[in-house]
Amino acid sequence: MKLSIIIFSVFTWNFFTVLGQELEPLVLAERIFNKEDMPNMDAYLTEDYNGPLGLDFKKGVTPRFILLEQKKTSAVVRMTLLDSLAEGIDTYLYFQKDSIWKVKAFRALANTGSIQELRNSLEHISKKEVRRIIKYHKRRGDPDSYAMFSSMEDYNFQLGNARLILELDQNIAKHFLANQDEFERLKRMALEQVQKEKSASQGKINLIENLKPSYEKLFISAVSTGGPNFKNCINFLIGGIVDNAVGYLYVEDTKDLPVMNPENVIMLKKITGAWYMYKTT
Repeated sequence: MKLSIIIFSVFTWNFFTVLGQELEPLVLAERIFNKEDMPNMDAYLTEDYNGPLGLDFKKGVTPRFILLEQKKTSAVVRMTLLDSLAEGIDTYLYFQKDSIWKVKAFRALANTGSIQELRNSLEHISKKEVRRIIKYHKRRGDPDSYAMFSSMEDYNFQLGNARLILELDQNIAKHFLANQDEFERLKRMALEQVQKEKSASQGKINLIENLKPSYEKLFISAVSTGGPNFKNCINFLIGGIVDNAVGYLYVEDTKDLPVMNPENVIMLKKITGAWYMYKTT
């Protein structure tokens, strides 16, 4: 009986070694999300995971993978899905480890349909039509009347902001690096305000609102600190719909960084120094 237990234990250990123990999250992601059926697929999925899988991707879609974080029992892998024109979307895979690594969740920036519609609409308006709309709005002279945009600066901000929200992560990072000097200047001004005001409030504080024209040139919709996710961080919000947002964080102490998880901060990646980019859901 004792020998049977030993043989069974050895067999079980070898079975899971073959199945998945040697498959790290990045390799596992590549196996699960290729276009071929993977043997023993269910062994690598938690009971709560309901897709997608690589077999669900449309023809012409190519996945690319990068490991964002790996801890002892959890990991996050970014999966970029590109079409034949190299346009695509970033998605995020969450893994947990019991005896082997398993996929437990799939996330992406949600509710982007209206932002895509806005971007497409603004892109198809000619400069001549933009000027006509601005002129018409100014001629009416009613500040409370609706206008799609009220100035060329407003038009440029709305279009650039919508595009940036929908960009791939690598391009969101490139936008920051191309404008880092201005981000640093605005950050210094924000920190000065934090020192004056934060002790008086434990909640979210909007910052440098007097510099709105400056940060809108960077396609940033708001700057703030505090709140449940970003306590002790300076949040340069690009935008999104409700809780589905994307932006940049300045964090002086890494202990103040939010934790990546499929329920809230779905992506967090360092850009340079104390600067990070994030997405929430």
